[in-house]
Amino acid sequence: MSGRVAIVTGAGQGLGRAIAAAFADEGARVALLGRTKSKVDDAAAELTARGRDVISIGCDVADRAAVDRAVAETREKFGGIDIVINNAQGGAVGSSTPTTDLTDEEALEFFRTGPLGTLHLMQAAFPALCESEHAVVVNFGSAIGVRGAPRMAAYAMAKEAINGLTKSTAIEWGRHGIRVNLVCPAAWSPGAETYRDEDPERFERILRGIPLRRFGDPYHDIGRAIVALVSDDLSYLTGATLMLDGGQVMLR
Repeated sequence: MSGRVAIVTGAGQGLGRAIAAAFADEGARVALLGRTKSKVDDAAAELTARGRDVISIGCDVADRAAVDRAVAETREKFGGIDIVINNAQGGAVGSSTPTTDLTDEEALEFFRTGPLGTLHLMQAAFPALCESEHAVVVNFGSAIGVRGAPRMAAYAMAKEAINGLTKSTAIEWGRHGIRVNLVCPAAWSPGAETYRDEDPERFERILRGIPLRRFGDPYHDIGRAIVALVSDDLSYLTGATLMLDGGQVMLR
């Protein structure tokens, strides 16, 4: 990744923070974007202390103007953009709401921060990606979108919308040399820890449903895999869905 520039959203904590670190450790220059500026500042400070070349930018991906500013700042600092990692997803992730009780506002919050946030960054970064010889976009879906889950309709709808965006754009942008792929991770996170503590029996059932019997490590299992996905070794892969979930969902 030496010399390449990556933007990672939702980079202040959890999976996004680990992905940003994986890219920075491979020599990429990384813009860490997040809605809570203090969190991305902390993540960037940790990487800077290790000698990594990163910047932190407060950015709510649901706000198109904020996304435009973040892309402009990244290009001004690093000279271009090669890699876009659309990890951010707002809404009450992990909540359990019957479909009959789902409100418009709950559903719209998932869509504003997920599919629309992903679209905003893709649109804003498109000119820079067209100038890159290694342009790759990685969007984030979910096994819940692929297979469905009770009481999680809003989240599932949003993630499948990102899947549709990924496939359509992979076809459209291929002529520009831009690859667009989707990953569906199952990674350990503070949210997963909270879920385990609140409902240990259901958590154990979920764990037993993963053939590898564990959640992925955010850095080693997910971050490193995404570095591999954007590398030149997979330069002929686009429009694909990669299940980084220990075998929980096996696509045909």
